Amino acid sequence: MVKKPTYEELEQRVKELKIETIKRKQAEDALRESEKRLRAIFEASADPIVVYDNQGYPQYLNPAFTQVFGWTLDELKGRLILFVPDDEKERISAGIRKLYDNYYINREPVRAETRRLTKDGRTLDILLSASLIEGTEGVPVGMVVNLSDITGRKRLEVQLQQAQKMEAVGTLAGGIAHDFNNILMGIQGRISLMLMDTHLSHPHFEQLRGIEDCVKSAAELTKQLLVFARGGKYEVKPTNLNEIVKKTSDMFGRTRKEININRKYQKDIWTADADRGQIEQVLMNLFINAWQAMLGGGDIYIETENVIINDNHKNHYKVHPGRYVKISVTDTGAGIDETTQQRIFEPFFTTKEMGRGTGLGLASVYGIVKNHKGIINVYSKKGEGTTFNIYLPASESEVIEERKLKECVLRGSENILLVDDEEMILDVVKEMLNSLGYKVLVATSGKEAIDVFKKDKEKIHIVIMDMIMPDMAGNETYYWLKQINPDLKILLSSGYAINGKAMEMLKRGCNGFIQKPYNMKQLSEKLREILDS
Repeated sequence: MVKKPTYEELEQRVKELKIETIKRKQAEDALRESEKRLRAIFEASADPIVVYDNQGYPQYLNPAFTQVFGWTLDELKGRLILFVPDDEKERISAGIRKLYDNYYINREPVRAETRRLTKDGRTLDILLSASLIEGTEGVPVGMVVNLSDITGRKRLEVQLQQAQKMEAVGTLAGGIAHDFNNILMGIQGRISLMLMDTHLSHPHFEQLRGIEDCVKSAAELTKQLLVFARGGKYEVKPTNLNEIVKKTSDMFGRTRKEININRKYQKDIWTADADRGQIEQVLMNLFINAWQAMLGGGDIYIETENVIINDNHKNHYKVHPGRYVKISVTDTGAGIDETTQQRIFEPFFTTKEMGRGTGLGLASVYGIVKNHKGIINVYSKKGEGTTFNIYLPASESEVIEERKLKECVLRGSENILLVDDEEMILDVVKEMLNSLGYKVLVATSGKEAIDVFKKDKEKIHIVIMDMIMPDMAGNETYYWLKQINPDLKILLSSGYAINGKAMEMLKRGCNGFIQKPYNMKQLSEKLREILDS
């Protein structure tokens, strides 16, 4: 016979049930509070978050997920890894299996770089962090995944690597171009001397002119290397870019009848400080690229525009805010795929077959624009044409009219101190100067130049000085020569372009610059320009 509980026992049992009910309610309230806190955290997170059940089906998406990827929970419910690219699905499935298999050994979150699709078809680079959700009995009941969009960071990393690679190649190319220009100077100088004594009717005259043309072509190639590598500008003047665009496009259009050139010029365009020859080179390279992209003909649209880049745009464009002159060149050609766009400004990169291109055209375009403190960008899609946009800083100065070279060689009789550490350069330039009527003293270093000048400072009218010398560089030699005679005229000469220290010297009062290799006519005019000023 079962013993009936006493009143006291029943009363105690009721108390225990009440306590259990209170504890259960407190636990439920705590669970609801915890869920609220987690939901608030998830919804406040700027990173997309997904919560999956233990079958791999999404149960929750935070607002950031929908903002970044475009999918809603209804669109993903009941579907496994819908927004994972096909080539990532196997790796992701293996990672999830490994996470579950190792749960009782290592409960650390799994982190990995991966990619995800957006609803509108874009592919994003993602840093994934995944942790399993533990149930009441210590068994995983689901998974929470954080998906940080690192597409912008990855793009910046690629750009940084690209810039570092271009800088390294540029340094190497610049050194080679400088040395090669010195060799070309020796060849050009000898040809100029021979042409001085060769009559037009001489059978060798045309051969010498042909060699001179080859030297010019080689010099243009090294000039492109130097522009990319060292960032030199040659003769910067306040310039009307409408005039350069018209001149260059007219020249190009005369030789490409199958191309329709459409121009739209900004009225009252702002002046820009530019090297006219280099900007012509930029435009010609872009026109040629456009022509090659339009087999059988097409349209090129050229537009100039005054624009203002403000503080809101400066991070996007990576330039100082202010006034800029914009030049756009658009073609109706085949377009450029995304992979090629990432490498398009690399030196020596070309999509042309072997022997059909050097890969220096757009690299030199990039270098010229960058060295004018401007920017260039490209927009293109396969089959939809290409647009290059160039932004050059506007200037407050008035346009200076272009000066034309004289046709004849100009002679003189002054005393010149020639300073260069290359014997080959000293020999040939001394002969060139002697043939023009000048009397020449030579020095093979900066220190020797100072010693020679101290002895004959009253006789020397001008110094022609190389910038790169081993014991005392051109800028230091310039300083000491000016200490001896502040009125001394100095002409800088270099296998490099005007850059860095050479530009500083010109701003401090140096009288001029001549780029190696130069011919007799260029040398004679530059000397008379300085000596007669």
